[in-house]
Amino acid sequence: MKVSTNFYLQEFIDPDTYKRFGDSSIWFIDPRIITLAQFIRERLAKPCTINNWNGGGKFKYSGFDPPGGYRKSTSLSQHRFGRAIDLKVQNMEADEVRAEIQSHWNLYHKATALTTIEHEDFAPTWTHLDIRTTNSDELKIVKP
Repeated sequence: MKVSTNFYLQEFIDPDTYKRFGDSSIWFIDPRIITLAQFIRERLAKPCTINNWNGGGKFKYSGFDPPGGYRKSTSLSQHRFGRAIDLKVQNMEADEVRAEIQSHWNLYHKATALTTIEHEDFAPTWTHLDIRTTNSDELKIVKP
């Protein structure tokens, strides 16, 4: 199921949840995270990968992660609420993506509700992005 110009629902959902709920898996995704992924795709003009299991790839839990799923020790992860993605941008290092977001923070925040990224020490090859409520006008950088 296509959910935006460049993304399909399966890219935001793990395979077990999709197998169980099919296109109704959209229930578990905050639509603002889809808006964020599409905004980054268009702004950077580069293909972006979240989950790619549906095409035979190795990424299964870079979007929604159900209870008892991949992040067993972090039961309150924003991934559990459909409010986070771990994004890989083609031909860009994760540090470059983080630098782009930090340099243009106000643009990202206003356009997409982005509030939080993960510190580079914890996300060396991907960019964790989430839309949790922070009640702050500053980008939150978490160290889980």
